[in-house]
Amino acid sequence: MNAIATRRLGYDVAVVGGGPGGATTAAFLARSGFSVVLYERELFPRFHIGESLLPAMLPLLDRLGVHETVAERGFQVKYGAMFSDQEMNLEQTYYFLRDRAWPNYSYQVPRADFDQILLEHARKSGVDVRQPATVDQVSFDADGVVVSGTEDERAFTTRAAFLVDASGRDGFVTARRGRRDRVPNLGKVALFAHFRGAHRLSGIDEGNIRIHVFEDGWFWWIPLSGDLTSIGCVLHARTVRQHAEAIEDLLQTMIGRCRRVAAGLQSAERVTPVRTAANFAYVNRPVIGDRFLAVGDAVAFVDPIFSGGVFIAMKSGELAAEAIGAALRDGRFEKRRFRRYERHVWRGVTPFFRFIHKYYEPAFLELFLKPSNRLGMFESVLMVLSGGAFDGLTWPRRLALEVLFTSARINVWRRRRAGQAVESRLEW
Repeated sequence: MNAIATRRLGYDVAVVGGGPGGATTAAFLARSGFSVVLYERELFPRFHIGESLLPAMLPLLDRLGVHETVAERGFQVKYGAMFSDQEMNLEQTYYFLRDRAWPNYSYQVPRADFDQILLEHARKSGVDVRQPATVDQVSFDADGVVVSGTEDERAFTTRAAFLVDASGRDGFVTARRGRRDRVPNLGKVALFAHFRGAHRLSGIDEGNIRIHVFEDGWFWWIPLSGDLTSIGCVLHARTVRQHAEAIEDLLQTMIGRCRRVAAGLQSAERVTPVRTAANFAYVNRPVIGDRFLAVGDAVAFVDPIFSGGVFIAMKSGELAAEAIGAALRDGRFEKRRFRRYERHVWRGVTPFFRFIHKYYEPAFLELFLKPSNRLGMFESVLMVLSGGAFDGLTWPRRLALEVLFTSARINVWRRRRAGQAVESRLEW
């Protein structure tokens, strides 16, 4: 370290992490008149996984005051999602519903650009953004929290009334005073890259995310603007360990095994390095505490097959800002007052986990790819896939989903009698 300079500042809130969850929390709080400092260890723009947004995010962007800026960037618009299964030779496209609390479309975004927009918006909203700055330690006392670390090779110590852990999958607070519970059998590894010249669908289907399930795992196919396409292959961790080849070769091998992906990339060129991400599902504890709460991936990470990650991060950030703002106004920061925030977050996240667990079961996937709207099942699925679970599912919607899950259990019995596969693909 070339120089050491320690400064002490006072803020209402200190935020660790400048991704979508942290930037959203910070911006909402600053726009409400609170003093906020945000520490982000990386320089932006930086590459990040998770490029497909949900329709329920668009009203949130409006409330945050950043939707116009996002729309002006010309990101690829998507109106739905297409799912296919190579083994069962089934395919289904789900189009987002009209006449809901959100539009019937969303965006596919390069995260480097999108995250930079959100962080810059937080700065313009009055957040004191420190970047690159690494937080090393936090300590709590009866009057607040002390945050210490380094910025530009200088040590800093900052005092705030409240701490937000938006450190993503690193789980800053969890790593120091909590625990991470991995979701059984959801231990996956993703290999992903961007391609130019990949096949494009026509009309309103051009921007649809495509999910292709095949014997070894599943692919995402996300069309981006500028003739770029994000291609990712999700495999069980042990499948990756069993292949000694380099990750570039392993991705190419899997592309060759998935017929739809191979056909769509015949004339395409990979234009980025192949990257990896592991440990695709976990739950962190604690989520809340005295003068502390976590948002986004610092709470949980959900298998991305339904594209919920960015929305969960930003929605939890909005809910966090509401809870923290109320605490700052009345000066009460004990853990119990944030339990409502915690319950609200789990209410929104749990349906994604449940769908993901069932999605890997052939009996459920068969019904998912041949949908029925009996008792509103089809529309209830679309409510979850659009991000509507955070606003609470009505009893008719909940009943329709239970009918769907019950039908899947019956289908297990039918498939077993017919000698068809019933084992969950979680065991890949």
